[in-house]
Amino acid sequence: MSPIPLVRARYASGFVTALQERGAPAARYLERAGLPEELLENADGLISAFSLWAFAGEAARETGIRDLGMAAGSVPVADHGEFGSKVIYAPTLYCAIETFCSEALAEYSRADFYLTRDAEMAWFCRGPIDGSPEQVQQVELYVLVLMLQTLRLALGPEWKPARLKLQNKDRRGLADSDIVRDADVEFGCSYSGIAFPLATLGHVTVAAGASANTAAGSVDNKISVTFPDDPVQALRMLLSNYMKHRLPRIEVAAEMSGLRVRTLQRRLEARGLTFTQFVDEIRFEKATDLLKDPRMSITDIAFDIGYSSLPHFTRAFRRFTGTSPREYRRRNLEVDAT
Repeated sequence: MSPIPLVRARYASGFVTALQERGAPAARYLERAGLPEELLENADGLISAFSLWAFAGEAARETGIRDLGMAAGSVPVADHGEFGSKVIYAPTLYCAIETFCSEALAEYSRADFYLTRDAEMAWFCRGPIDGSPEQVQQVELYVLVLMLQTLRLALGPEWKPARLKLQNKDRRGLADSDIVRDADVEFGCSYSGIAFPLATLGHVTVAAGASANTAAGSVDNKISVTFPDDPVQALRMLLSNYMKHRLPRIEVAAEMSGLRVRTLQRRLEARGLTFTQFVDEIRFEKATDLLKDPRMSITDIAFDIGYSSLPHFTRAFRRFTGTSPREYRRRNLEVDAT
């Protein structure tokens, strides 16, 4: 069982906005992909990349918006949280790209961006993208626009690449897209790439020129993040984000993991768990964590982790611990006070 690819919720939000602006039913596609709208309220929260790919691919296919990812990726780099702030304040184009490549790993656990060159040009690249053809197309267009925005920090807001390499094979569907229209494009490549002049790597970025002190400190301050390698632990973390919402069925949890239902069941059985027990464990861990905060009422905790009533939560908690939530809180607060 390979690690579940995890990505920040903000990338799903870009697709939601693009769909809503075109009058498309974004909520319907989110529901099909097992992504509650409320889950996207925390932009830095983590979701399954499998869920994001399914959402973006199906939405583009059903709406006929073949360049949906391009519209979604038009969200300014600066609006991509701490990652975006570090990129825009890099002092030079070279630093901006290097920062992008390294900090992207805090945005997506399988991020694969790099800078290379040939005899004449530098290339800002993205490695192979997983998924179906529809999914690859939309994800690639999103990151392509984000990469282009980064280059424009130093090359100017109207700069366009003369050469592109795309993993996309949709030559006809993208022919009229703004980025592709006037460029020499090689479709069906094993990676994505934007060519730009080598000599521009030393160009100062706009934000850095306006605030050199801020820029100098931002590049060295790397984001520290650890994505779980254990796929069951990653699934546990993902499902804990659903506590305030309707917990997904095992079929949806399997899709989030990139597995068949029976495979997921076998993985859990190897740890002595059914899916129901696995979910109950997650709820219990969340409950014990929230009970450490004396400012939060037990009733609020019950609803916060998905129980419909306080008595239901109390009975379930007692099954796990042999005591009530109120007594559990009292004992732990006494221990902390000693």
